[in-house]
Amino acid sequence: MLREQLELYKRIGRWVRAAIYLRKSRAEEHMSLEETLGRHLAALTAYAEKYGFLVEEADIYKEVVSGESLFARPEMLRLMEAVSAGQYEAVLCMDMQRLGRGGMYDQGFILDTFKGSETLIVTPDRIYDLTKELDEEAAEMQTFLSRSEYRMITKRLRRGTLQSVQNGAYMANAPFGYKKVRVNKLPTLEIVPEEAECVRQIFQLYADGNGCTRIEQAINAMGFHGRRGSRFNRNTVRLILDNPVYIGKIRWDKTSTVKSGIGPDRTKKVIYNTSDKIRIIDGHHPPIIDQALWDAVQARRKSRYFYVDNKHVASPLAGMVHCSKCGRLMNMQGKNKGVPYLLCPTKGCSAGAKFSFVEQAVLRQMQDMVKDLELEAARQSPPDVSRLQTALSKMQAHLEKLEERRNRLYGLLEDGTYTRAVFSERMQVLVQEETSLHDTISALESEIRVALSRNQEKQLAQLNTVLEQYQDAPLPGKKALLQSIIADIQYTKEKKTKPADFALSIKLVDFI
Repeated sequence: MLREQLELYKRIGRWVRAAIYLRKSRAEEHMSLEETLGRHLAALTAYAEKYGFLVEEADIYKEVVSGESLFARPEMLRLMEAVSAGQYEAVLCMDMQRLGRGGMYDQGFILDTFKGSETLIVTPDRIYDLTKELDEEAAEMQTFLSRSEYRMITKRLRRGTLQSVQNGAYMANAPFGYKKVRVNKLPTLEIVPEEAECVRQIFQLYADGNGCTRIEQAINAMGFHGRRGSRFNRNTVRLILDNPVYIGKIRWDKTSTVKSGIGPDRTKKVIYNTSDKIRIIDGHHPPIIDQALWDAVQARRKSRYFYVDNKHVASPLAGMVHCSKCGRLMNMQGKNKGVPYLLCPTKGCSAGAKFSFVEQAVLRQMQDMVKDLELEAARQSPPDVSRLQTALSKMQAHLEKLEERRNRLYGLLEDGTYTRAVFSERMQVLVQEETSLHDTISALESEIRVALSRNQEKQLAQLNTVLEQYQDAPLPGKKALLQSIIADIQYTKEKKTKPADFALSIKLVDFI
């Protein structure tokens, strides 16, 4: 709606359909989330009643997760979808920065959505009608200043954290064997005796020639357990053996976050930094083991395990093979004189197999898939989605009827036929029907996309390309080739079965 309409509605007593968006800011870190959102809701609800904005319970969007990006905030995404559909004439929030102070793409998307739907942004200090040039410029300036403030706050926090770490403070969560304490106002660690004894046992057992699986079994048999009563597994043992905190050090910048893509396709990926980028700093906390034991353990670990870093690929199947029983990714480890094995990290789950056996089985199944796709292509007809499209058309027609019902409800409220209590009751029923209908439509649209997206000709061509180039490709190239055609591999192998007696279920990438 336009600002002029708002003034007209005020004069004639017409309620304005509106939503409330609630989100906590960094300036309110001293208050709990519930307290902050409760105060804001009370203030905006009072404002709405005073100035004629009609906000139902279903129209209150409470953001309970924090995130710089718009696409990391589910309630904001729901609100943008509703605004884009013209569901509201105005959105109330405490200030412009609550809507978002992410990157330029996020800010532009939010403002364009409000402008395109002619939805007002209402704050206690100002009403923004983005169809007006002055209001649009003011909104852009507010979001720009909010973004600049956010970047400055983030930079100061990072600088302060790094300075504390360099002074020997321990800023992360306390690892097993320690608890967090403060000494001279700096956070550091204090030894937990019973946990520290477990850590010493793990290091000594490994230095004596035991592997992580045997150590896991021994530690559990001794009665040690994690802080929440959980049993140790070999991955936990491996993480303990790799952590220099136990010799009084602090490891910083072990990982980095890499962002890629824009908008809804923007992703964050955590990568492990190379050793030259990782900082090892002397901490103020006492060590649990001595330097000699640490050195002996690290020397033995380097001779036994395959490592993956950002420059080297240890396995062309890395990140693709999941255990069908527990769902976890299979790990490649070097055992039995350096022969690599693929193992499930969950104790007592699928049995392991030689990596070479699994790799060859994958290639054989891909060859079988080529034959199957060639047969299907010879007799293939376009997928029949007419039933799904008919159902979708009916649901969309029903949705249009609900919108007509909504408009009638507002008319009955305005002419006094319905009281606000009756209107709220009828509107709640309509919103529930609408939500259910939207879910059904989304499911039908997804089903149609899946049915139409699988392009068997492209799958067949890519399978042939992968099989032709795989053997001569370097290790990173082999992984890239497999990832270009394989979406997922499910692995199953029972205990005490023959070495090659395992099953693989391969799901191919769907090409559009």
